[in-house]
Amino acid sequence: MDIDLRYITEEHYEPFVKTIERSFGAHADEESIAIFSRMLKQGRALAAFEGEEIVGGSFVFARQMNIPGDREILTAVVSGAGVQPTHRRRGILTAMMDKHLAESRDRGEALVILGASESVIYGRYGFGIASHEERWTIDRRHTAFAHAPRVSGRVRFIEKDDAPDSLPEVTARACAGRPGFVAMSGVEWAVLIADMERDWRGAGSLFFAVYEDKGKTDGFVIYRIRAETVIVISLVAATRAAHAALWQFCFGIDLRTTIEAYKVPLDDPLPWMLVEPRSLRRSTHDAMWLRIVDAPKALEARDYAVDGRIVFDLRDEFCPWNAGRYELDAAPDGASCKPTSASPDITLTAADLGVVYLGDSSFSMLERASRIETVSDDAAQLADAMFRTRLKPWWPHEI
Repeated sequence: MDIDLRYITEEHYEPFVKTIERSFGAHADEESIAIFSRMLKQGRALAAFEGEEIVGGSFVFARQMNIPGDREILTAVVSGAGVQPTHRRRGILTAMMDKHLAESRDRGEALVILGASESVIYGRYGFGIASHEERWTIDRRHTAFAHAPRVSGRVRFIEKDDAPDSLPEVTARACAGRPGFVAMSGVEWAVLIADMERDWRGAGSLFFAVYEDKGKTDGFVIYRIRAETVIVISLVAATRAAHAALWQFCFGIDLRTTIEAYKVPLDDPLPWMLVEPRSLRRSTHDAMWLRIVDAPKALEARDYAVDGRIVFDLRDEFCPWNAGRYELDAAPDGASCKPTSASPDITLTAADLGVVYLGDSSFSMLERASRIETVSDDAAQLADAMFRTRLKPWWPHEI
């Protein structure tokens, strides 16, 4: 039977959520259906129908994302893309991605982002790894600080129901100027803190604590306890004092021997603050996958660290409208990007451009990896200098 792709409305939310959950090996219950149905109302939910049965789907939200230069760009956030096991390898995901990418371009969403459940999947659609994050583990005995700012505020617990009142504002302040940050709506925050029992994975329910100084909330931590381990789900700080105080709080929780942390930015300063940084076990993982569907618009939208002119030959088989030769003439206060017939300085794919766009990696690194072609080392070094960012990209709260 043929597969029909179409956008759904509220009457299909329940079977849609059940299919997506089944795609990821989970069962949808009343709580998950209610929570995700609230999210679906804010986005575009695309379902794959076989007859009247939903066998796959994905949903998209239009959000503003930070890009280099303290700027923002309208971005499509893809979430929950899945096909249930009975219908895999029939081209359903490819058809859904084709529809999403074309529609995003038509809507003026120059970028499309997602978090990949499997890294082998999305490169074929032109997505590149645009940000990384770290996971940490440390024995509590080795958490003493050698360097720390003066802390005058306090850490206190808040209830889950109070979290949406302060956490979004703190996050926006902490991530101001941070490439890759996507501001979330109230519904998305509700999903983040929902604390469904299936997410506990042998641990307890969430704790919420905030750092306050002079009546202002400057940071927060969300964590769980599993046996003798503190599991830091999210720690966000808008000041150096809040950052130090919240980590000291996590390290000082009694009756625990180990602290684990997830979704830590690559340039977090904590390793440089510890007496024994070697005791901090760190692993790096891909986070945001980024797909550029309107290259000239995306390249003109961000700022650049130095003046420069680069001609790109962009290869893009999945989105052929995006392919072409473009001249980027850029400076710290703006840029222009126009089609050209000039000889290229750098030849690359859309996925490669997604890798370097937010500043996570460099053109020189991609050249060394045999992913891109350059006319000279000078071309790669100039592009590196132009695309350099002060902060590494970070997507703290992927939904």
